[in-house]
Amino acid sequence: MKVKKYASSILVLGLCFASSMNMSFANENKNIDSDDTKAIIEQQVSAFDELDKQIRENSSQIIHPDKSKSRSARSTVGNYPTRPGVFLVTRDGSLDKLLGHAGIVYNSATTVESFPNGGVGTYSNTWNTRYDTVYGATTLDITDEDDVNAANYAYEQKGKPYNWNFFNPDTDSSFYCSQLVYKAFKDTTGIDINKGGGIVFPIDLIESNKTHIVYSNGV
Repeated sequence: MKVKKYASSILVLGLCFASSMNMSFANENKNIDSDDTKAIIEQQVSAFDELDKQIRENSSQIIHPDKSKSRSARSTVGNYPTRPGVFLVTRDGSLDKLLGHAGIVYNSATTVESFPNGGVGTYSNTWNTRYDTVYGATTLDITDEDDVNAANYAYEQKGKPYNWNFFNPDTDSSFYCSQLVYKAFKDTTGIDINKGGGIVFPIDLIESNKTHIVYSNGV
């Protein structure tokens, strides 16, 4: 999703915040043009809304993470992902109403994610209870071994700090949430799943024509 790169909004594009985080960026926000902010918000919200509509209309095309079985339409479609390399996106959580977070499944019990208050770390694989809306997706045209390698890449970044320079998604010294997923696949398979280029928004990972949704909950 191509969103205008307003330099003054860099510090407010905290797309990896969970809704429970209490972080104030009043000083950074005060110079942001309200119309510009509104346009960015509306573009991302519209993209998620369109995604939800497509999922509801085409749920029979969503498959299990084993890439073989289909499911009928319901509020939860597919089996919750536990296979290494499946990545997860939610529209929940916000900072100035900019939604989104992303992570990657390491194993059935563990995800790898990056948050502002701790950088890259491991967490319980409980997105289906942690967030109201969840999308699980796989990268097309790669093997199970490739998926494992991508998950391992993310895991090996544990302890690295949060990347506040959202316009630099190709650094490997620090990571924001959706950048971590993007880099995991780009550096291990060469596949770029950032739909719009530039900042890697969580919605970009899902909207990429190189990925496929295998699970949704709360749509």
